[in-house]
This record gives sequence, C-alpha cells and structure tokens, in this order.
Amino acid sequence: MNLNSGQLATFAKVAAEGSFSGAAVALNLTQPAVSNQMNQLAKSFGEPLFTRHRLGVNLTPAGLQLLPHAQTLLRALEGAGMVASELRSLDSGTVRIAASTTIASYLLPAALARYRRVHPNLSVRQFVGNTREVVARLEAGGVDLALVEGHVSVLPQNLERQVLRYDEIALITLPDHPLAGSPQCELEDLEGLEIVWREKGSGTRDVTERALAGVRRAGGFELVGSEAVKEAVAEGLGVAFLSRLAVDRDVRAGFLAATTVKTDGLTRPLTLLRPPVDLLSRASRALMSVLMEDPR
Repeated sequence: MNLNSGQLATFAKVAAEGSFSGAAVALNLTQPAVSNQMNQLAKSFGEPLFTRHRLGVNLTPAGLQLLPHAQTLLRALEGAGMVASELRSLDSGTVRIAASTTIASYLLPAALARYRRVHPNLSVRQFVGNTREVVARLEAGGVDLALVEGHVSVLPQNLERQVLRYDEIALITLPDHPLAGSPQCELEDLEGLEIVWREKGSGTRDVTERALAGVRRAGGFELVGSEAVKEAVAEGLGVAFLSRLAVDRDVRAGFLAATTVKTDGLTRPLTLLRPPVDLLSRASRALMSVLMEDPR
C-alpha cells in the first residue's frame, strides 16, 4: 500500500482540530480540499476514519488506530520544516573545519571571532593536525572545510582549492645570533647550522626541506608544533624555520628574531580546501565567505 504522507499529516491535523474546517484554516487549505484528502485516505484503508456530527468529527476505531502514527509523521514534518527555516535564515547549524597547526593557532581564531559576530547562533567544531592529517580528514568526509599550509601536490578527487594568502617561512634565531642583525641572509649562510625541525608531515617542514635541498646542515632536533620549536630556539638548541604568523608576537616582544632567507622556495600559500560550493551547507559557505573576505 502506498500511503500519501500529505494526507496522513492532514488527518492528524483534522484529529487535533476536531473538524475539517479547523484543519483547513490551520493548513491554509480549503475545506473541500481537506475533505477530498480524507476521502482518499479512507479509501486507502478501506475503512471510514471519521464520523461526522454537527460540531465536527469523531475518530472511528480505525482512525484511533491510525492516529499515533499520523501524529508522529506530522511532528517529523513540522520539525523538518523548522530545521529548514532555521538553516535558510542561518539561525542554527554547525561547521566542521580542520586546520593545520600554524593556521589553527595563529590565523583561524581571529576569523572565527569575526564569524561569531556575524552569525552568533552558528557553531564550529575544529580539528587540528598537520597538513597530511587535515587533508585525509577532509577526504574521508570528517570535516566540511580544511585549511592547510604549503602545497598539496595531489588534490583528492572532488575537492577544490582557494588560496587565502601567502605566508613566509623565516629563519628564527635568538636576537643575539650572528644572522639576526641582517634583514636577509643567503642560502650559503645556513651551511652547518643546527636546525630545530617541525615534525614530518607538517606544511612548514615540507616547504623548508624543499627550499634547503643541497644545503649542508649539522644535526638537530625534531619537535611537534611551532610552540615547541620556538621554545627550543629560545633555549639555544639551534635555529628554526617557522611561519612569520607563528613568531610575530615573539619577534615584536624581542624574544626571538626572524630573518628572510633569499630564496623563492620559502613562500607558501595558505589554502582553503573544500568540496564544490553547491555541496556545502549554508553555514559552511558563510564561514568560507568570512575567510575569503578578510583572511588576516
């Protein structure tokens, strides 16, 4: 038996109002339209569902059996309508976003603050990992948007990219380091330096290793995250290569120094990865708009 969901919802409304006329007003239908739907529904069951009296209708035994199921359907339809209305007006919704470590720590918080000011009823769930982990999570459908540093050489199928801005990887040293006194240094100046590395898989590490290919380095440390690397530099364990986003406050405070290395390889894009726009929720599109309008 193929039942008509609209007829069942109208049935539940008639039962609630106690009359065809009351249901017609509640549903913004004509009374003949309501009567026609109820006649068709009764034919589907082969039993009368209402008996009429001068003030309205009463449910028959068959109607009483059907009523709880029709009420459940009506509640579901009304609930779905409320969700649709809220989403159209951006009164509710959640965006899942993954970001590589540097972006999550130093770029995304300001963007999320702007997003919350414009859309106070929307929520964000954030996941943090290195670039490879973030791309894998987006590809698996675990998040709606992803922000990564560096180059994604092979973009997974059905994903698109948009560059938000460009970021420089700078040489990070103590303020009294011999290279700290110059705004720029050459690649050959890096020969023999002990380097504190970000972990393998980070965008910062990938970009730096490509740029320094052929430069002889001394041994060094490998640590997870920009904060750990900065602390290692501050303790005199070596120099490092980090995003200027990550060290801006430390440099301005005089705790560390940042020097530009004269090579084209240490500039990288900060990139938004996403499915096609028409597959994104309105909440995700709203966050994407905030990121694109003012990524700083």
